[in-house]
Amino acid sequence: MGFKQFLTNHWRLVNSNNLFINRCANSVLESHNIGYAQKSVINKLQLPLKPKKPSPPFFQYLKERRQEVIEKHNLNFKDAVRFLSESWKDFDNNTKKKMTDIYNKELEQYKDSIRAFNENLTVDQKNELFRVKYEQIEQRTKRKLKKELKELGKPRKPLTAYLKFVTEEIKNHGNEPVQTYMVTVASKWKELDENRKTKYIESAAVDNDNYKNALLKWENDMIKAGRLDLVRARALPNDDTDK
Repeated sequence: MGFKQFLTNHWRLVNSNNLFINRCANSVLESHNIGYAQKSVINKLQLPLKPKKPSPPFFQYLKERRQEVIEKHNLNFKDAVRFLSESWKDFDNNTKKKMTDIYNKELEQYKDSIRAFNENLTVDQKNELFRVKYEQIEQRTKRKLKKELKELGKPRKPLTAYLKFVTEEIKNHGNEPVQTYMVTVASKWKELDENRKTKYIESAAVDNDNYKNALLKWENDMIKAGRLDLVRARALPNDDTDK
């Protein structure tokens, strides 16, 4: 469940829990484009237009005031969300109640509309929709894992000999499109003098050895930290106590 979906389902918690509001500020950054992702799925599958879920009062407040706060206080998006999360606590209660009443009515209408939408989908459309959504979740999970590994300092794989050559040559492409120039670079690599090519190969081999050593050290640190989920199976210690 994405953050926006969670917040939509539990918005009353946001309305009453100050600590939760403070914590939600960072998460809004990740969720503010979720509607575009959903639309792209529908468009890709050529499905009927899916009913739009109403936004909870806090999100309405955020959408209406965000740009004003950014310009008035010279804030970036992240800081503007934090600012509005704080100001939401002191927002007029009567206005909040009116917004809540409207939201509840729209939510009931949405439930009826989405029920009808789902009933009109064919089995093939439902299966395809499920597949695409699963791929989106998988991609999102990979991005989060990649970010976590970077934060934990996992060594990056070094460049191969060919990519080292490409890195140097690509600087000279000038106004020629990169894709076109890459064909030229590939031809240059094939025709490269063996002595020069060997230097790239030897340099890449040294980098690869250093990478392997750094990776083993990093994996040992992860094992000590209890993060076995981030370590290759062959790097895990063998339990030979029963042998």
